[in-house]
Amino acid sequence: MRRRDFLGACGLSCAGLALAAAEAPGPLTIGLGPQLFLDDYLVGRIEGLVRRVESPERLPHPVLDSKTFGTTQPYLTVLRDEEQQCYRIWYNRGAAVWHAESADGIRWVGWRVAWDLRRSYGASLVDDGKDAADPKRRFKLANWQAGRTREDKNGVDTGMYVGFSPDGLRWTAYDRNPVLSSWPEGRGKLSRHGVSDIVDVFYDPLRRRYATAVKLHALPEDGYAPAPRAGRVFRRLVGLSVSKDFVHWEKPWRIFTPDSKDDGLLEFYGMGGVHQRGGLTIGLVRVLRDDLPCDRGGPKDGIGYAVLATSRDGVRWQRFREPFLDRNPERGSWDHAMTWIGGILPVGDEVYFYYGGYARGHKVAPDRERQIGLARMKTDRYVALAADRGEGTLRTKPFLVPGDRLMLNARVPRGEARVRLLDEAGRPLGSLGHVDAKPVTGDVLAAEVRWPRSLGELRGKPVCLEFRVRQGRLFGFEFHGRKG
Repeated sequence: MRRRDFLGACGLSCAGLALAAAEAPGPLTIGLGPQLFLDDYLVGRIEGLVRRVESPERLPHPVLDSKTFGTTQPYLTVLRDEEQQCYRIWYNRGAAVWHAESADGIRWVGWRVAWDLRRSYGASLVDDGKDAADPKRRFKLANWQAGRTREDKNGVDTGMYVGFSPDGLRWTAYDRNPVLSSWPEGRGKLSRHGVSDIVDVFYDPLRRRYATAVKLHALPEDGYAPAPRAGRVFRRLVGLSVSKDFVHWEKPWRIFTPDSKDDGLLEFYGMGGVHQRGGLTIGLVRVLRDDLPCDRGGPKDGIGYAVLATSRDGVRWQRFREPFLDRNPERGSWDHAMTWIGGILPVGDEVYFYYGGYARGHKVAPDRERQIGLARMKTDRYVALAADRGEGTLRTKPFLVPGDRLMLNARVPRGEARVRLLDEAGRPLGSLGHVDAKPVTGDVLAAEVRWPRSLGELRGKPVCLEFRVRQGRLFGFEFHGRKG
């Protein structure tokens, strides 16, 4: 699967989906494409199943090390170049944006400077593809920059900058930067909307717009206790802004703030790797605990990890609290202190998560101990509904059947997963010959669920699906159109 297809996988009927659909009466319209269980959008009733975050498996060594590649930050972008049949990565080496290529997404060659910036953080890109409306602006980059302080403007040239390129290597800065200011209400005056030094841009295919997750400041009136090394900002938070053209951006609004369920002095460093799966937008939030040591009894130099976040409307978000990619537990390992995800890449039937690994702490030796690692997992297996020992049942809310074939993503090596057809009222529906389909077993990403007759007979009609999982884990399902 191509990266663009993976990141924008939303089916044929999802363009109009919004959170309001979940609240509207009548059956849901889900469209083709993956339906995952990271939230309760499709869940009608659940018994005996526990939602568990799955973690990707990390490679033992960095794929971009600081000695060879000069990596200094965890903020990056990885893309598939279909024309050249290779993978491309943009990353920070000091303030500059560097570029390298790979045949497999693991071994990188040809590293070179792509944009020699002087005061910047980040290397977040969007590729509009070979059919871009303006080929000179096919590649769009956003990051935080600070230009020279001009006496007449008193330093207002700090914030989110954007630039454009026809090939990802030759860049031209927008002539009216910054597009979002660090000081929208005056130099030195903290604001709810002031963009700090972390910027992650992405394209939202459901709403046909660009978006950016940015680091925002907390304010004294928020009442947060100040965190170590946060200075006057009291905590780092995450905001979101959107744009139709990549140069005119809405005022950022907050999407993640610490709450009473969080321990200690929790902070956030933006959200990377945002992508679409079905009607669900998924992001990886970088969590920071600057009040903790890497090892018990050691110096409190800070730790960090990545958690999952989801949205159904692109406006309101919810986050998981348990780590998705946690720190390496092995003392002395290169990613023992921090694991912040910067970008993702679909490769075959897996997803690659590229992350910044820190050895000893948040601010320790950034020119030597911030390297880029890779963790991998099978497609769409972020969160499981688990019945590891017994049996559990999930019944979906009513929805309109969008396709002719049903595929199941499940891991049931010792048990089985059964699917039953029900009508809107939850009564058994045997119109395809049987209520129950043939059981699914094994470790399968897309096992077809079969009844005696085709699901096409129910296309456009409301049904509920009842999944019964014994000694295994269910990740999601997907409808396909007609075979061939």
